[in-house]
Amino acid sequence: MAFKVGAVIVCAGKGKRLKGIDKAILFLKGKPLFFHVVKLFLGLKEIKEIVLVIRKNHFSLAKRIIKNKKVKLAKGGTRRRDSVYNGLTSLSKDISHVLIHDGARPFLSKEVVKNILKELKKYPAVICGIAAKDTLKRVNKGLVKETLSRDDVYYIQTPQGFRKDDILKAYRKVKQDVTDDAQLFERMGKKVKIVEGSSLNIKITYPEDVVLAKKFIG
Repeated sequence: MAFKVGAVIVCAGKGKRLKGIDKAILFLKGKPLFFHVVKLFLGLKEIKEIVLVIRKNHFSLAKRIIKNKKVKLAKGGTRRRDSVYNGLTSLSKDISHVLIHDGARPFLSKEVVKNILKELKKYPAVICGIAAKDTLKRVNKGLVKETLSRDDVYYIQTPQGFRKDDILKAYRKVKQDVTDDAQLFERMGKKVKIVEGSSLNIKITYPEDVVLAKKFIG
């Protein structure tokens, strides 16, 4: 099968840590958050198809502002893993590989994507992240228990790339909730390659992130 890449952009969260602000319709420079992420992936010739996973009540907005045949819409699920799975199963059959990306990361660089794709030709799973720079401590009930080594520790970001059939198989086999898609591969004993991410590839999670994002995009 030819190396044909699709992207699943997950933007169906309820924004609980964002004090109830719906991330999907958080506007930056007059456009909702998901628009900026989709636009970036549309600018990459390597990406042949995009599935945007959002809540059903945002479908009409998405259709109004995204008029590109490469973009499909999929309904968000109750949990993140449900949303990702809905996105994966919406990809065309001839898509061989997939990048799964958080819709709350609008400042992803094309260079990071291209580095992931380069390694994805050799490995079944490739993720991006940045090496830990700060001191790490394990804390329990407000008290420090121990200082952890930061050697070989990475802060993991998205996108995460996979062979499509492998990640679908992993989702069907591993039923537990996970914090990122690569954990499914890890639990199945598969190798996961990591490439350098970017400190600008922030995830909009808290209200202060919104302030930062507005400064970035301005």
